[in-house]
Amino acid sequence: MSEKQKVLICGDVEGQFKFFYKKVDTINKKNGPFDFLLCVGNFFGENNIELEPFKNGSKSIPVPTYIIGPNRESDVKHYPDLNGSEICQNLTYLGRRGLYTASSGLKIAYLSGIEENSSELKDYSFNAKDVESVRNTCLKGQPSYRGVDFLLTSPWPEGITNLDPKQPEIKYKGSKLIAWLSTHIKPRYHLCALENVHYERPPYRNQSKTEDNMEIATRFMSLASVGNSKKEKWLYALNLTPVDRSRLSELIIKTTDETSSPYSKSLLSADPLNQNKSTEMGSTQFFFDMDSSGEKRKNKRSDQPNKKAKFEFDQTKCWFCLSSPEVSKHLVISVGSEIYLALAKGGVVDDHFLILPVTHHQSLSILPESVAKEMKLYKEAVTKYYATTDRVPVFFERNFKTSHCQLQAIPVHKNQASALKETFEEVAECNNFSLTEIPRNSQLQQIAQQGMLYFYVELPDGDKLYHRIKKEFPLQFGREVLVSDRILDINDRADWRDCQMDKDKETELAMKIRKAFQPFDVDV
Repeated sequence: MSEKQKVLICGDVEGQFKFFYKKVDTINKKNGPFDFLLCVGNFFGENNIELEPFKNGSKSIPVPTYIIGPNRESDVKHYPDLNGSEICQNLTYLGRRGLYTASSGLKIAYLSGIEENSSELKDYSFNAKDVESVRNTCLKGQPSYRGVDFLLTSPWPEGITNLDPKQPEIKYKGSKLIAWLSTHIKPRYHLCALENVHYERPPYRNQSKTEDNMEIATRFMSLASVGNSKKEKWLYALNLTPVDRSRLSELIIKTTDETSSPYSKSLLSADPLNQNKSTEMGSTQFFFDMDSSGEKRKNKRSDQPNKKAKFEFDQTKCWFCLSSPEVSKHLVISVGSEIYLALAKGGVVDDHFLILPVTHHQSLSILPESVAKEMKLYKEAVTKYYATTDRVPVFFERNFKTSHCQLQAIPVHKNQASALKETFEEVAECNNFSLTEIPRNSQLQQIAQQGMLYFYVELPDGDKLYHRIKKEFPLQFGREVLVSDRILDINDRADWRDCQMDKDKETELAMKIRKAFQPFDVDV
């Protein structure tokens, strides 16, 4: 798990660089070192001569500083490249829009400029396409999306003071597009400026399209201008563990001053202009989360809408049936009579296995006896293989939005095994469901009837946990538990899409694992 990141936040600098960095240097020496200095609002002013000593190297910037783009035409000339650039050592302009992920894992979403509603976009403005782009960048490849650590915008979001119990009488120019963006990407901290006022709103709970889904809270903060005459706060310090390296239970904990979201539910629309056109990003997963929606469509008959046609499964089109031309055969490690072993695409670790029936079977709970018997042999072989490196397997199956039985095998060090059960239960609780322990003398087949959706996990000590899925379920739940800081501590590998390799590297890895597994291969 990475250490907490120490971050300084600043409002409009307006060219007062000498005073600004003298103050930053003092705080950094006293309370630092700080990892980041994030600036929102107008960084440049009418006279920017005080930046020259930092540009020519006679003075140094004490903390790596990240700024966003211009909010007025007069400032455009101070940005060497509007798509992002280094202005001088330790001073970086992030760009017009995007997501910056630091080596520590800290996620900083940013949007430069002011809202522009006309078709003619200026160098210091943004429109609906820009906020869509930031949203898509943040959510891409994140089926179990938590949020980002920071959202940097100079203007305030429209409606942010709604539901504030203190009912502040602040006149500000709010942006509906920024409110839409914040609703979708769920920042832990949303930082703004431009209004020359310090305002910290009580944290609000983000909205969700599903009522049973617990979301993280956002803390909105606007900072005043550097050295303002009213002596309002313009510099703020905090430290935090990056969102993807934090325990979910800590992220969703409620505070006594928390409110509901100040934004309208209409902002959950996929269209930032609320024109009901679909802009959601679609994605198809290969060796992991195959969606069965296509099968559901095949069951519909337009002439008899109240009746279901008999479904005949086409094995040649299943991504996991070994006889299918769709299967990635270069990932196959071993083939038995009823079962085959393959590497998972985008695996948590190099030898993250999938144990699958050769022919089509929907789930573990309905495997024929002969298939289940050989499945057990492969589980024993995988266990012996992992034992050579002091690791033990965690086997789990998600029978939800899949069409072919996939038992996943992910190894953890034997010293981590004792924390597995508690971690699975804790992460489940954070996702608003519970796991039931199956008695050791009982089998999954006795509990999960045909057609029942479920999540099932077998732990190294023999404990078996089960959850019947009735509505929604986090698709990456099993991975999320195992990559957490308490187990493997590789949170950046929670999503298979972030772990993909090209086919040549996959082939090379499979050859290596195939050779290492050979002494343990099942003889059938």
